Amino acid sequence: MKMKWRMALALALAICMPALYQGASAEEAHADQVISHILGAKSAIIDNAEGAASDQFVFLAFWDFDDTILKGDCAGGLRIDDKTVYRGLTELAIESGYSQIYDRDEGLARFWKDYVVLEENIGPWISYPFLPQMLRGSKAKDVSSLARNHFEDVLQNYFFKSSIKILNALEKNGIQNHVISASPDIFVDAAASPLGLPKERFNGVEVKIEDGRLTEEIVYPVTWAKGKVEKLTSIVAAIKRQHPGKQVIVLAAFGNSYGSDGPFMKYVVTRRLPAGKPIGVMINGGAPLESYQNIFLKVEQSEVLSSGQ
Repeated sequence: MKMKWRMALALALAICMPALYQGASAEEAHADQVISHILGAKSAIIDNAEGAASDQFVFLAFWDFDDTILKGDCAGGLRIDDKTVYRGLTELAIESGYSQIYDRDEGLARFWKDYVVLEENIGPWISYPFLPQMLRGSKAKDVSSLARNHFEDVLQNYFFKSSIKILNALEKNGIQNHVISASPDIFVDAAASPLGLPKERFNGVEVKIEDGRLTEEIVYPVTWAKGKVEKLTSIVAAIKRQHPGKQVIVLAAFGNSYGSDGPFMKYVVTRRLPAGKPIGVMINGGAPLESYQNIFLKVEQSEVLSSGQ
C-alpha cells in the first residue's frame, strides 16, 4: 500500500506540475513544491525497486550556476538599472595583474571590446574559453584565492534563497548536487565552500594548468549548450564507475537560459525513470524557444540571502 500510494503521488505531481507551480507565487513558494516533486520521485523509485535499499542508488541533480544559483554572473558581475551591484571576477583578475594581455590600469576596456567581438562574430564557443585563456601565465593559486575571497566577501550574499533552499534539501535527503557552468572553472570552484559542497562537483570552462600556472589550452568540452550535455553524461559515467552495481539516476536539472542550459535540461527531463518523473526548472528564463515548449517548469525568483536585495 505504501509503495502504491507514493507512486500515485509522484504520478499526480508529474501530471499537475505546471499548473501547480505556476500558480504558486507568494514568497517564491515554488521551492517547497519542487522539493516535494523531486523527493516524491526518489521515494517512488526506491519503492518500485523490489527489495532494493536506498543505498543501491545514487541520485543526482544538475545545476547551472550564474543566474541560477547566483543572482548575476560571477565572471561578469551584476548591474541593475545601470548601477553596479557587484563586480565580476574577470574585472578583478585584470585589475589584480593576472592577465599578460590586458594591463591592470587600462586593459579592462580593451578586454571587453575584444570579448564582444568574439561573442558577436564567432560565438560563445570561443568567447567563453577566452575568459580563462586571457589569464594565461598567472598562478592558479592566486586566481583561486581571488575568487574565494570574492565569494566569501561578496558573492555568497547574492545566492538565490529559493535555489539554496532546494539545493540544501536535496543534499539533506541524499541527492548529490552538481554544477555545470559556462563561467571559468577556476571561478566557479570557489563557490564550493560557501555552498558546502565538494569542489569536485563544480565544472566550468577549463584550461589546462601546467607547473601551477594557467595555459591557453582548453580542456574539452566547453561547458555551454551541447557541451553541458557532454559534461553531464561524462559525470554520470564516472559516478557509475565509482559505484559498480548501483543505479545512477538524475532526478532534476536547473538553469536560466534556453540557449545555454536548455540542451542539458531537456536531456534530463526526457530520460525515463524507473518510477516518477524528472523535473527541469527554468529560473527567470522568459518565453521558451519552440523546441522547449511545455517541458520545463518556469519559475520567477529574485530574493537573495543578503537582506535588502
